[in-house]
Amino acid sequence: MSDHEIDVALLERASAIVAVATELGIKVKGNVGQCFNTRQHQDANEPPTLFFNTAKNTFFCKVCPEVRGSVIDLVCQRQGWDRDQAIAWLAHRREFDLLTRKLYHGKGRKKS
Repeated sequence: MSDHEIDVALLERASAIVAVATELGIKVKGNVGQCFNTRQHQDANEPPTLFFNTAKNTFFCKVCPEVRGSVIDLVCQRQGWDRDQAIAWLAHRREFDLLTRKLYHGKGRKKS
């Protein structure tokens, strides 16, 4: 899948932000997690400040004004990647999910 074939809006809707955050190693409980901005959050035992809006598929930290945005922004900020790298990673993740779903839940499975 090349970058010009990727529907970014569809990719954002198809990438649940809490699932992506968890895959990126962010500790999430419900819709709240530990912020990954270590400059502002040096104490690992502080209360969670990262909030996820699953209806809008967005996030924000109530302490760090620069830590907020869409699921693509989450990948960029957490991984230190540019937008194209984040989109490519999310696209690969989605393609893998679709192939796995087809393999295990598709009509084309062979019966043993």
